[in-house]
Amino acid sequence: MNINIYDIIVVGAGHNGLVAAAYLVRKGLKVLVIEKAAIPGGCVRTSEVFPGFKVNVYSFEQYLIHSTPIIQDLELERYGLRYYPVDPVIFSPFPDKRYVLFYRDLEKTVENIRRLSPHDAAAYKKLAQEFEVVNGLLGSLSLRPPLSVNDLVSLAQEVEAEDLIQIILASAKDILDETFETEYVKVPIAFLGPAAIGLPPSQKGTGWTVGWHLGARRLARPYGGAGALIEALVKMIKAYGGEILLNHEVINILVKNGKATGVKLSDGRQLEAKAIIAACDPKQTFLRLIGEEHLDSLFVSKVRKIKIANGLAMKADFSLDGLPTYACNPTKDVNECHRAATYIAPSLETLEKAYDEYKFGRNPREPGLMVSIPSASDPSLAPSGKHILSLETRYTPYALSSGERWDDIKMQVAEQLLDLFSIYSPDVKKLVLQMYAASPLDWERELNLPKGNFFHIDMTLDQMFSLRPLPGISHYRTPIKGLYITGAGTHPGGGVSGAPGYNAAQVVLRDFNL
Repeated sequence: MNINIYDIIVVGAGHNGLVAAAYLVRKGLKVLVIEKAAIPGGCVRTSEVFPGFKVNVYSFEQYLIHSTPIIQDLELERYGLRYYPVDPVIFSPFPDKRYVLFYRDLEKTVENIRRLSPHDAAAYKKLAQEFEVVNGLLGSLSLRPPLSVNDLVSLAQEVEAEDLIQIILASAKDILDETFETEYVKVPIAFLGPAAIGLPPSQKGTGWTVGWHLGARRLARPYGGAGALIEALVKMIKAYGGEILLNHEVINILVKNGKATGVKLSDGRQLEAKAIIAACDPKQTFLRLIGEEHLDSLFVSKVRKIKIANGLAMKADFSLDGLPTYACNPTKDVNECHRAATYIAPSLETLEKAYDEYKFGRNPREPGLMVSIPSASDPSLAPSGKHILSLETRYTPYALSSGERWDDIKMQVAEQLLDLFSIYSPDVKKLVLQMYAASPLDWERELNLPKGNFFHIDMTLDQMFSLRPLPGISHYRTPIKGLYITGAGTHPGGGVSGAPGYNAAQVVLRDFNL
């Protein structure tokens, strides 16, 4: 290890930490990334969980990063990253053996909905066109430090300010119920809106998420699994002379006279830097790594009040001895349904009931399911003739009111998820070879995520934009000079976008006059 002072030390090698490091090292700064785990990437990780099978152990879809310049700016294709587009992008099957597909092309989606409901087809086209304007406005604000709510409203030119406020403050359920007559259209929109971030469709302040599903039209997956993004970032950082230190835990960010001066590792070593970027959750950054003694008591009180929900999801992965078929489209060969990102819930009411059970610390009897069979599109992920199935829930509690321990019940819960999926894919259970389960507790232990929450903090409206994670530190700078924050707990929030890392890097570069 070079003992010279670093320009930047990044704490945490999740994708946002790596994106920030990549932009900084590209400008000639001396950068070190330190990661507690043996594998970089945080939630974005592909591992051989089963021999011969490459499994996206946590995150498995990548929509948001394709709305940024990150892949092109960092020339990640030079480091082996290749994506393939997904179309159709969304598939939702229903218990009555009907299903809906959403495509990249709006007219094709409208025609697919028309076979289920002419009313909803026309209504969807109108809604999609209206929310394209809203999405464009809000999306343009993702790659910059957040504006205040007042400034946000003042930017609304194509959308009347009152209409924008009404959309933002409404519930997704209100908008969907007023617009559509069938659950076939409501469910996938709600799943890629409020449910995706762990909120119920009926919660006020989720109306603006109704348009989020339109971003799925950019869905593309890396060949070799989600972790290929991380592999390319690591190669790029090292090619520019950056360093990545794995299997080392930062136990303190060192502060002297109100300025961050370096970090202390669990092995006792101290490393110096001109600036630190903390890519972990805000509460951990300030309360554990910095420590209250270096912070104003009022600020500490505000940090303690940052909301983190009681878990969010669990995930179960299965190696399969063949391709499962769907009851709604029972062809034996790979078809559109296998390739698309899949969201399963019979109705908005089902999602609401699942949230209500979760809210009280109970495992929902019928959680929403996010489903992926990535080997249907990328055969390199599994041996010939074999496949991978991933099931991720909405909503699963971290602390169980029953007093049960996750380590004791997670495999049983994973089997229950498979039972639920088998309603839609009747032959899947006979194909299962092996099973792997990651509970909310596993997400916390393995990825250092508070309560297993991969958004770091809740993505409720009162913790978004200039309020994320708190007013006054939403611009990536902190009360400690030379300390910056990034990650899912900063603007614009979670998901595999790289935007928090990109934005934090731009702020650091400005402060370094680069």
